[in-house]
Amino acid sequence: MTTQKEWSLSNPPPEGDPDVASFANHLFEIARLELERVGKHKDLLANYSMYRGKTMSGDVGKNQGLTPVNLLFANVERTVANITSREPVGEVVDLDGTDEDGAEDILSSKLIKWWRETNQQNKIRSSARTMEIYGITLEKPAWCKVLESPTISICDPFAFYPAPGFYENIDVELPFGTFVYLKYVDEIEADFKVTGVVADDAYDLLGTVREEYKGTGYGPLDTSLTGKYADPMVKANMGQRGMTDKKLERCLVKEVWIRDRRTTTVTEEHPVIDPETGMPELDETGEMVIEKRKTTTSTYPDGVRKITIVGSKAKEVQNGYAVLDDSANPNINPALPPEIACNTYPWGRFPVYHANSYKDLISLWGFAAGEQVGDLIIKIGKIISKLTNYVLNVMTPPLIVQKHCGITREMIESQLRKNGRLILMPTTPNARIEFMQIPNLPATFFQVLDKMIGFFDRIYAIESADRGEAPSGVIAASAIVALQERNQELTQAKTSAIEGLAENRSRWCIGLYQNFGTTSELVEVGGDPAEFIGTAFAGRKFSFVVESGSTSPRTSLQVQEVAKWLWETKAIDQRAVLEIMNIPDWKGIVERTGETQLDMALQVLIDSGLPEEAAFELKQYLMEPDQGAGGEKAPQSKSSENAEVGTPKTKQGEKTNEK
Repeated sequence: MTTQKEWSLSNPPPEGDPDVASFANHLFEIARLELERVGKHKDLLANYSMYRGKTMSGDVGKNQGLTPVNLLFANVERTVANITSREPVGEVVDLDGTDEDGAEDILSSKLIKWWRETNQQNKIRSSARTMEIYGITLEKPAWCKVLESPTISICDPFAFYPAPGFYENIDVELPFGTFVYLKYVDEIEADFKVTGVVADDAYDLLGTVREEYKGTGYGPLDTSLTGKYADPMVKANMGQRGMTDKKLERCLVKEVWIRDRRTTTVTEEHPVIDPETGMPELDETGEMVIEKRKTTTSTYPDGVRKITIVGSKAKEVQNGYAVLDDSANPNINPALPPEIACNTYPWGRFPVYHANSYKDLISLWGFAAGEQVGDLIIKIGKIISKLTNYVLNVMTPPLIVQKHCGITREMIESQLRKNGRLILMPTTPNARIEFMQIPNLPATFFQVLDKMIGFFDRIYAIESADRGEAPSGVIAASAIVALQERNQELTQAKTSAIEGLAENRSRWCIGLYQNFGTTSELVEVGGDPAEFIGTAFAGRKFSFVVESGSTSPRTSLQVQEVAKWLWETKAIDQRAVLEIMNIPDWKGIVERTGETQLDMALQVLIDSGLPEEAAFELKQYLMEPDQGAGGEKAPQSKSSENAEVGTPKTKQGEKTNEK
């Protein structure tokens, strides 16, 4: 593909140039060919096929004889549940260093509200599952004009084509990147007022072949004994890839993001100001003296440019592609002055961030666990298949019938078809008729199977305690807690990846509200309502930090161990310990223990000279609801605030003579 000029990343064609569409498509082709060179899409298909219980290649028919035990599926779901068991806990940080107006608390409350209203926890689970299956998850933030709130889309790895190379932070380091979408032809032509859009289902490009992937043994029921009838509703021209109705034709839309630092020189007219009077100067005719000034501004304020193209067969289109949209960063509000908008998070960033299941030092795609345990999964499946076949052979062993004894194969098959019972009447006396003896399994069969599953667990970093099993010889709760904490340490990288996704989501949410959030709403801060308007915080820098480990599960054993340590260090009281330990009737225990301790304390006061009548009244007062042990402290009346110790309750309101 050639263009009329030698355009480059540092000198892309300007908006309106005939080469814009072909230049953007050329960047997409560069990224596509690089992914094809390294075989990335083949790796992604292999990972998905293993997750669905197929062979690594995903080819139909290669595993028809296998009875796979899909350990990968179980481990992916286990890991996802483990690292997303709780909502992330974090807080907004004011990077300006001034928080006199309580902006941190207001934004933190708004983020919690947005997270729950938009069901972000389910999205974080979907993103984690994508990360575990493919080794990478990509998310794209944007501002939804209909809902007037930020929205987060989980990108299919097949739908993102980055520039070749390794980039740690793709939102700020990537020189260009492309998102591809399937849209209906009618919708694109109506929305963008174009004609001649080329239909393209991009079946191979977007990995749509995955819809055909099903586990071994999954399929329609055997209808050989129930009759077969043609379906009169099947359309004659319906192919394997679905219906080809003109109304349902779809096209491939490519959204190319590039960095464009070009500048524009603008000539403006300004009146000449007299430095002495501060008033505009006048010429001989009494008109103001005007001078022309040239200023250079950035064509794209933050250097981010979005070009959207689609295949077209219109006559006026060159190189087969038409430009649908060519604009500056749509995540920056053009109504905001650049000196204010530059402090918001979307400034200068592509709307994409990623997380890896396992980091790869030479590729932003990382890799999935399936690439490390795929061979073991196949071998374990073969062993299980052989074990299943052995059991079936034992249940139906081969029948040995002596030759020329008057019994033929047809007689045996006829008897089985009639009533399932086999009655044989040989014509030869003492004819040999017996079942073949199936040899026993070797003693090492299950040892090899256990060893291979052990290797699988070792590579996948799974502890026995994480499966809900107590390892042999381990009884103490503290030891089991240690094993559970050990498993959380092994998954720390994955937990950190999820926390990074939550931080990026929240930072983008704040930035998009700063740019477009003009609607006033109330949020709860410390039990009191507070007004939130996103653009009111424009011009200030904020970040969001997630508490480490807040998304990981915390078992009851771990909580109980922490409670014991806090009790020993006198950081919590008896009531808190019993409540955390969930001891039956813990409130009654607290009251009984507190009553005994109260009697001992009152006896000390009596021995010190407190009248027994006063001690009795004090005890009655303390044993009232919300006053005794296990209750909350009630506010004292004004008459008893300054009462001396030992003064009866009935006399606390009386005035005393000062000495």
